[in-house]
Order: sequence, then structure tokens, then C-alpha cells
Amino acid sequence: MRRLLAALVLGVVALFVSLGFGGSVAYAAHPAYGTGAASDVSGFVLATDDLATAFDEQYVLNDDGSVDFTQNITWQFPSGEERHGIDRNVQVRAGYQNREDEYRYYSLSDVSVTSPTGAPTDISVSDFGAYKRIRIGSPSETVTGTQKYVVKFHLDHFVNDIGDGTAEFYWNTVSTSNYNTYRNVTASLQAPAASTKVACYYGEQGSTDQCESTGGPIAQFSAPVVEPGQGMSVIASFPRTAFGDLTPDLRQGSTGSTNAGSLSPRTASLVSQLAIGLGGLLPLLALAGMGALVWQRGRDEVYAGLTPGLSPGLGQEATPVVRTSRAPMAAVQFNPPPGVQPGMVGTVIDETANVVDVTGTLIDLAVRGHLTLEKIGGTGLFAKDDWVLRRSSGATTGPALAAYEQMLLDGVFASGAEVRLSALKNQFASTLKSVQAAMYDEVVARGWFRRSPQSQRSGWVAFGTVLMGLGVVGTFWVGGFLASKFGADGIRIWPLGVGLVLTGLVVRLLGARMAARTADGTAVLVQSRGFEEYLKTAEAGQIKWEEAQDVFSRYLPYAIVFGVAERWAKVFQDVASAAQAAGHQIGAPMWWVGSWDPTWGFGGLASSMDDFSTTAAGTFVSTPGSSGSSGFSGGGGFSGGGGGGSSGGSW
Repeated sequence: MRRLLAALVLGVVALFVSLGFGGSVAYAAHPAYGTGAASDVSGFVLATDDLATAFDEQYVLNDDGSVDFTQNITWQFPSGEERHGIDRNVQVRAGYQNREDEYRYYSLSDVSVTSPTGAPTDISVSDFGAYKRIRIGSPSETVTGTQKYVVKFHLDHFVNDIGDGTAEFYWNTVSTSNYNTYRNVTASLQAPAASTKVACYYGEQGSTDQCESTGGPIAQFSAPVVEPGQGMSVIASFPRTAFGDLTPDLRQGSTGSTNAGSLSPRTASLVSQLAIGLGGLLPLLALAGMGALVWQRGRDEVYAGLTPGLSPGLGQEATPVVRTSRAPMAAVQFNPPPGVQPGMVGTVIDETANVVDVTGTLIDLAVRGHLTLEKIGGTGLFAKDDWVLRRSSGATTGPALAAYEQMLLDGVFASGAEVRLSALKNQFASTLKSVQAAMYDEVVARGWFRRSPQSQRSGWVAFGTVLMGLGVVGTFWVGGFLASKFGADGIRIWPLGVGLVLTGLVVRLLGARMAARTADGTAVLVQSRGFEEYLKTAEAGQIKWEEAQDVFSRYLPYAIVFGVAERWAKVFQDVASAAQAAGHQIGAPMWWVGSWDPTWGFGGLASSMDDFSTTAAGTFVSTPGSSGSSGFSGGGGFSGGGGGGSSGGSW
């Protein structure tokens, strides 16, 4: 027990220190404990090549309510690591009608294992309360590569009498306590009568996402992949008359208790005190450690001694760099930062490649001559407006496109040189993610961030989430393990779980502030803020008539990113009115296809582009919806809800 608690503490400290120095950290369930869980819980796996590449399970239901199971497993062992075989954890106890002092028991028997690939098939069966672990392999031999196993066992009293004239089989083909990836998961079911209703669910505990299922004399179920922390559950209903006596095997006690040993009151008290101490200490350590990291690495850099917004020139002496908690004040800039497109400005300002940064980039590409935009009205009483996008033919002037711009342009016109915005609905989400990732790569390549701000945030948030998950899972799993192994129901593990949850929350909140700009990035930020101030304060008298159309178009994408397009358009309405009064007409921009009013055209165009940006944002992020029925049997089925199940990994 001391070894278990020490490993937990050292593991948390090691992971914290590793991330603090910029290293990447992976998480894994310890093989000695990850396979003996007494309840369905989520886990994390370190070796990505330790997985089942194929898993097929066959069920033969007998008329006495017992079930014969055959598992055909193709297991890929991690390279460079010693493994002896695999584990299968079979649930043999389940709760019964919310009773705390009585449980349903499924007696396990007839366990046998063969290996078509010649892997060792020694068997040992251990009792872990609600589960029995079937350990397959030899302690003195190791296995590598991909091996196949055929595991067979028998469970008594499993089929359930629903009480409405039907009998039901509800089984977790892969339990949500699973710590590995299962690919190509299939199952088949044969019973004394053909099934009348079937369902299959997969995902995290409680998920109602459906996988493939077909009924009939031999029911079939399948799911392409089940990830760690996910499960797959199958349900089949039959006429009650197809079976004989289905009286459950009920026994006294709790589902997780065993008589494997006991802890003395003194030892139980010491463990509880240790859990309380660690539960209070860990959040304080996290607060101190993360606070120091944010102070040292989470603040922006600036060039000391230079005017805010400037960077050292070529050949200039090295300028010292210092950290700052607040961006320098920005003077008004009458132009955007040189060579910095609207999407880059938006990303630098809030450290996030938002969807509006992507739509602003698309409008900027239109202004630069790569496409044209046309607004068309919908047909019907409730029809919405749409936009036609046409890719311009021939070469365009100006600098070469950045990688994210080319990716965006190619993604929009993947189906041809002309496309309606509405046609991209449910089709563009994957391209959007790729464009946003390329935008993060671009700000790093330009030297404005040392690492992608998104990866920095997501790394810390993921680490904090893991700690919170460990707190929740550990409270139940460790407590259940102690109770099942030692009868230590009075040990207070929950303070440690609460402490881990608070620690994870601190890491998540402060880790989100770890993205920091370089001194060059801060200079671009100051210039961008200065240009934003100009767009907010510009007056019509400052703009020449002959330049109005060009200035309006070039700066409109920036105004959309800054959220000031309406104000920017009003300035040019005043410019157009003054020009018209003097007998000068300002024409429509070349990239805009549609009607144009010399006086109100700018306001209408800006409003249309604002609408376009909003509509495009919703279109770009849209994905095909999914739906699933609630299943059947007592209010609906879901993943992890079976009356029994199995899981396991390698050892």
C-alpha cells in the first residue's frame, strides 16, 4: 500500500516538473492496477502500439440462462518493451435493484485459452471482487509483435428476466474500464430463439451513440474502433418462453468486497491521514509552481529601450529583452503592420486563430484578387441569403500566398471554380481545423511565438484534466480496491481525490495563460492595436476621394477581424456623400459582384461582408449531426450499461 501511494505522489510530481520545463508527458495506467478495476472507469495509455487490432466475441445463450463466451483477440504488443501476455477482466458481480447488501453473481467456469500464433497460454485466475482476472501468458517467457488468442469461458445465470414476457442479454463487449484501443470490434450472438430486438452502443460511460447491429437467428454487432476509456455494449431481447428458469443467483454483501485481507485500524488511520495531507498539499504546490511558471514564461517579451512597436534593425546591436505583464501603450498606426494579413493580426492579438480570423482571411483574399463574392437572395418565405464564390482565373499581383491562405483557397474551391457558401455546410470542418493549425504554424514561423499558443494551452489544459480525472477516478477506484482487497471501507481516500481535482483545476486555469509572445510578436501586437485605434477613430476628411475604394477594400478585412466594420463603413459613406456632392462618383470594388449605390454602397457592402463572415463561420464549423434511439429495456441502453462485461490489456 505504501508503494501504491508513493508511486501516485511521485508520478504527479514527475509529470508536473516535466511539463514545467516544456517537455511532453504521457500517462499510463500501471499494469499491476489498471486491470483489476472494480468499476467502469476511464484510463490513459502510454504505449500507442499496445492495442487489439481485431477483437471478435461470440455468445452462445443456453436455455438455462448461462452464456458461453469465445473471444478471438489479435493483440499488438508495444515494440521495445517486454510483455508476457494479456489479461482479461470478466465481471462476475453486478448490482441488483439498487440493493446495497445484495448482489447478482455470475459464476465463472470452463476457462480455456489457445493461441494460433503459438504464444504462451498459461492461465491464472484471480479474484478482484466484482471482477475475475484471467491472466494469460508465462512469467518466464516474453512475447513480441502481433499474437492471436482464443479465450473461452462460461458464465451462469446471466440472461435477465425482464418481467414483461421478454428475456434480455446486456453485455459490455468492451468495458469502459478499458485502457487500450480496440479496433475492428465485432460480436455475434446465438440463442435458443431468434432475437426480437437488438441494439449496440459505444463511447464513454453513458454514451447513447449507436454502433452497427442486426437481429435474427444470429445477431451481429460491430464498431470500427473503441478508444481508451470507451466501451461497446450490446443488447438483445428474446421471447421469455425460449428459456427455462432465469432466477438470478443473489448473494449477500457488496459487489466489490472480498476476504483477501484486512488492514488494522492504525494502518487505516495512517492511510487516511496521508490522503488528507496530500489532498491539502497538492493544490498549494500546484498554485505555487504554476504561478512561478506563468511569471517566468507566461508573460510577453518586449525590447527594452525601444519605442513600443519597433524591432531592432539589421546590423543593430543586440537589444535586451525583458518580460512584461502588460502590453505597451499603442500609438495610432495609419496602416496595418507591414506584411501582416488580417488573420495573422487576429491571431497575434488574442493568441487564438478564431473562425473570424479565417473568414477575414477569405475576404482579404477576395480583395487581393483571388476570388469574387456575390450575394444572392434565397427563394421561399423562410429562405436565407446565400453567397456565390468564384475563383479568379489567371495570375494575380502581390506576394505569394502563405501556406494557410493557399490551404483555405484550395479547400473552398475543392469542388470547382465556383461554389455556393451553403454547399460547404457539413463539409468544411476538417479543412477549417487544418487552416487554423497552419495559422498557428505561421505565427511560430514568423517568430512571434516560440511554440504554438494553441498547443501550449491544450497541453496544460489536458494535463489539468488528467489530474482532475485521476482525482475522481482515484477516489472511487483506489477506495474500491482497498475495500475489496483489505475490507478497509473506513479509509478516507476522498480528500486526496478532492486535492487532485483542485490541483487539476489550478493547472487548467493558469496553464491557459502560458502562451507568450516573443519581443517581435509584442511589437506586432502593439502595431496591430495602433491600427485598430485608427479604424475606430478615422474621419472622412482624412481620406481622399480617389483612394476611397482601395482603402476601404484593403482595410475592410481588418475591420471585420477587429469587429468595427460598421463604423468603418460609416466613414466611407460620408466620403462617398461628399464626393457625390462634388460631382465625383466612387465605383464598386472589383471583387464585389452585385448592385452598387454610390452613396450607400459602402455601408451595404460592409453589412453584407459582416453577414458573410457570420454565416461563413457557422458554415465552416458545421458537421453532420448524429442521432440514436434510447434503446430499450428499462429506459434505454448506453455504453457501459451492460449487466456484465470484460476488458483487459497486456502485462
